[in-house]
Parts: sequence; C-alpha cells; structure tokens
Amino acid sequence: MNPPIGTACLVVLVGPPGSGKSTWARNNGRGAIHVSQDGLIDAISPDGFEHVYRPIYAAAEDAVARAALESGHTVIVDRTNRTREHRQRWLHIARDANCSAVAVVMSASASLCRSRNRERAPERRLSEERMERMLASLEEVRPAEGFRAIFEDTSTLTDILSHISAGKKGLSHEYCHEAR
Repeated sequence: MNPPIGTACLVVLVGPPGSGKSTWARNNGRGAIHVSQDGLIDAISPDGFEHVYRPIYAAAEDAVARAALESGHTVIVDRTNRTREHRQRWLHIARDANCSAVAVVMSASASLCRSRNRERAPERRLSEERMERMLASLEEVRPAEGFRAIFEDTSTLTDILSHISAGKKGLSHEYCHEAR
C-alpha cells in the first residue's frame, strides 16, 4: 500500500546523470508522485528518446506535476534540472499551484557520475561527449532562484516535509541552505 502523503509540495531533484536522483526518489518517494523524465520517455516513445517528441515529454511532465499538486500531493521531479532556466519551469508550476518548492541537490562527484554512466545498460548510457556537456552545464542552485529551501541529498523527504509543515524557511544549515 502506498497512501498519499497529503502535503502539496514540489521537490525538484538537481544533479547530472548518474548522481543518484532516481535512487533518492525511489528511497524517499513513498506516498509521493514521481515525475520521471526517463519514465515518461519510455511511456511515450518505447524505443527511446526522440528529439521530435521533446515538447510532448515536457507537456506530460508538466501535466502530471500540475494535476498532482492541485490535488494536494507531494511531487518529486526526477530529471537533471541542471540550469536555472530549467528549474524556473518547476517554480512557475509550484507558484500556480500555490505550494512550496524545494530543491534537493545531489552530491555525487563528477567522476562517480561518469563511472555510473559507463555501467548503465547501453540504451540508458550517454556518450562520453554528452555526459561531459551535461556536467559542464550544471548550474549551482541559489537561494535567489525562489526555492523555499535547498537541501542536500542526505535529507529525507520526511525531513523536508516536516520542515514545510512547521512553516520554517530553513532547516539546520548542516543539510539545508536557507532560502531568503
């Protein structure tokens, strides 16, 4: 059984491929809606990513996140969200749903991400060139972006939602950067 958590909150995972986003979502996502770019790509185009379908993938992600938030659910967004521009999309959706948005930043090193990418099944593996571009384009999450708080991946969803329900703006600085 996987009963809903009952707190509308958007949790935006941030990190390169292989940084542990899907593992974090799987380990912490009980009762939350998991919006996975990879999962939606598989559902929409079972033979893998196709650039022509990019707008459809994005529309599906947005629709699932909006519907879940509007229904009062917690949503975990599992994609790289590597640039501030990419993250603004999710902040707009959270504002439209009148709920909090937090970022969870993955702490895996670039070398570990490269290693995990090499270990992936061929259909999931990025070329080394693409992996390097993804790593190079990763922009640090800053409080000024608009997240209520920025957590490290050592935080659990329970920690995050306790923080939100208590009406706090930040947790202990050992695992949360206060959003101002």
